[in-house]
Order: sequence, then C-alpha cells, then structure tokens
Amino acid sequence: MAFSEYLLKLNLAIMAGWVLYRLVFRRLTFFQWNRFYLLGSLVLSFILPLLRLPRGSRLAAVADLTGIEWEYVDSLVLAPGPLVPEGAGISSRSLILGIYLSVTLLLMALFIWRILKNRSLIRNAVKVKGEGVKVYVLDERSGSFTFLRRVYLDRYTWENQGGHVLRHEMVHASQLHFLDLIFMAFVGVLLWFNPFVFLLLRSVRENHEYLADDQARRDAGSLAAYLACLRDETIRQYSPAVASYFKSSTIKKRIIMLTNHHTKSHKRWLYLSVLPLAAILLLAFQAPEVSESTVAGEIPSMFPLPEKYRDKVTWAHEQKAIHPFSKKEVTHHGVDIAAPRGTKVYAASGGLVRKAEFLEGWGNLIVIEHSNGFTTHYAHLEGFRVEAGDKVAKGETVATVGSTGKSTGPHLHFEVRKEDTSLNPEDYY
Repeated sequence: MAFSEYLLKLNLAIMAGWVLYRLVFRRLTFFQWNRFYLLGSLVLSFILPLLRLPRGSRLAAVADLTGIEWEYVDSLVLAPGPLVPEGAGISSRSLILGIYLSVTLLLMALFIWRILKNRSLIRNAVKVKGEGVKVYVLDERSGSFTFLRRVYLDRYTWENQGGHVLRHEMVHASQLHFLDLIFMAFVGVLLWFNPFVFLLLRSVRENHEYLADDQARRDAGSLAAYLACLRDETIRQYSPAVASYFKSSTIKKRIIMLTNHHTKSHKRWLYLSVLPLAAILLLAFQAPEVSESTVAGEIPSMFPLPEKYRDKVTWAHEQKAIHPFSKKEVTHHGVDIAAPRGTKVYAASGGLVRKAEFLEGWGNLIVIEHSNGFTTHYAHLEGFRVEAGDKVAKGETVATVGSTGKSTGPHLHFEVRKEDTSLNPEDYY
C-alpha cells in the first residue's frame, strides 16, 4: 500500500469518527467516555488502514465484493498531469510532497515557538502551592490556565475568583489533559491539510472544559456561584499552546452543559455504535484480492505507460549506441521510453513483485515475476507504489517515471526477459 493511499484512508477514518461524535455523542454528559472516544477514534484511525482480513474468510469475501479500488482513487487524488506542465522537471507528486513538508516544518516551528513563548510568560510566576499539582500566581493579567501538571492563575483571579477557578484548573491538571492536547497538536502538525483534525481538536478542548466544569461545580456546591464566576472570567488576553485555560470561546455551550440534566445511564449503549462504524471502515479499506489467474497466468502483454507515449521510444532493443556515461558502444537490452517525470508506470501483466529497490546504474528498479519464466524490469523510476512481495494485476500502477540512477533525463527503461534471456519488449505490447 502506497503511503499516499494510507493517508487517504487515515483521513477518511478521522472524518467518519468525528461525524459520529457530532451526531451521537456530543450532547451526552458522559464526558469521560467522550474523552476516551475522541482520542480512541483518532488512534483507531491510524490502525484501521493497516489491518488485513484473513484471505478465505467470509468477511474477506464480503470485502472483495464491496471493495474500493483504492489504488485508482489514490491516482485520482494525486494525478500527475494537471498541476505542472510536461517538461517542467518536477512531478505533481514531488510538488505535493514538497508543499506538505514545507507546511509541516513551518507548523512545527510555530508550535515550538508557542511553547517557548509560554515558558517566558511563566518564568516569573510565584509558587503558592507546592505539593502534588503545583499552583503558581502570575503578576500579569493573562487569564488562568494549566500547563503540564501546573496551574497558573493571574493575581486578579487568585484574589477575587481563586476558589472556583482553581478547582476547575486542578481538574485539568489531575486528569492529565495536557497529554491529550500535546497528542492532538502533533497530529494537527502532521495532518494539517485535514479540517476534521482541527474540528476534533476543538471537540477535545470543549470536552475538557465540560469535564472540569462538571467536577468543579460539584465541589463548589452552588451552581449559581459557579455560573457567576464563568461570567466574570470570560475575557482573557492569552491562549497558550497545549494548555487548558479557563476562558473559552465555548462559554455558551459550557453554560448549557452545566444547566442540562445529566444523560440517563442506559444511553451508554450508544457507544456501541462505534463497532459497526469500525467494521464498515475495515471492510471498505480492504483492497480487492488479485486472483491467482491474474497473478500467475499471463505473460507480458501491455504497454507499461499511457498510450500517448507509445511512439516515444528513444533507444530501441538491440540497438547499438555510445553509452552517455561509460562513453563505450553498448547493445541495449530493453527499450527507453521518454515520458514526463511522475507519469504512471503500469504492470505489463499480473505477477509477483520480486524487487522494488535502488540499484546502482538502474536507479529505482522494480522486477515483476510472471508465469512461464517471464519477468519484466522497470528502471530509473521516481518512486514506488508497490513493495517486494506484493501481488499486482495487469495494468496496476506500480511506480512513476523518474530519472534516478545513470540517467540523462526522465524516461522508463523497460525490459522483458524469459529465464533471464533478454527479449524485444515491443513483441509483448
């Protein structure tokens, strides 16, 4: 499975998990259960695309009937043609990867900068409680927040609303909410292009506030006094990174949750709806099985590039020429076909991938074993879509055109061999 295909499945799973939370769980007052669901659904989203059902099982048979051609979907998402013109020297896939890495590094730097900024703010805080969860008072009117297992209150809050706010922030610290936020922050950096990740982060923050409000209100005794404290503490100047803070833009939702009746306990059964969703995703993420006849019952019979490049052969089979690197006359044992970097390379027949690796001279090389002793070789590739040991079908995208190894420009070096004897590839497509 290509990494881009894995990312596609991962993000679809995250979206499905958040939609289920929004539709079913968001209004329930089982806040601790919601916390575990939000984080668990995210972890499960990373795992589900990697799971494979045992071949021959009934579930695998269902998956084959209803399975999605993910490799085809992936090729549509990362189609090489529209983003860059032919001859630009860079493929769409490389361009997308470069943009992704650049934004990811930028967001990581921003995350680290916010952490450092947070540390500079609390450097001069005065400790007022040193056992267990530590409590500090800030001279600046910055609002109240929890960072790691430390509670920070500004002096105004400490002197006027300290009791209610402190109880609220102590819940954040004692339940280690900062671990949730750090985890979500890293996921947000890695998957910045998925808006559902940030919706999930917002849901996690909201649920933390509901948890802390519920517990702090119970300890406070008076709901009216706690609501008055919420009213007075809504204006803040600071929102630290990976911290839980008393001021929240969800103040209206928090008041509604505080004044709502608690959900009846029998509605915990609603959380079982996670099971059918996970089962549906697991079945949908299975790749349709490649039949044995497709894998081992054919000889090479397909042109390995899109048809428009059929007449782009730049070095024919058995043609003698001066090698551009060795400067010696050599006989060519395959065909070189010019095509733009990033063009899809197809398996010439069904078979088993024996090699998918970088070799000196060949660059990125794929070798596919077919029936009757036939093998096909695809060299100077930009990147792989398969791994050694994968079964591939005829016409399946296995790589993209590149210029790796000893190559003077983007092209595909294609060979057909039978029992290691070189054959003319043009006789097989």
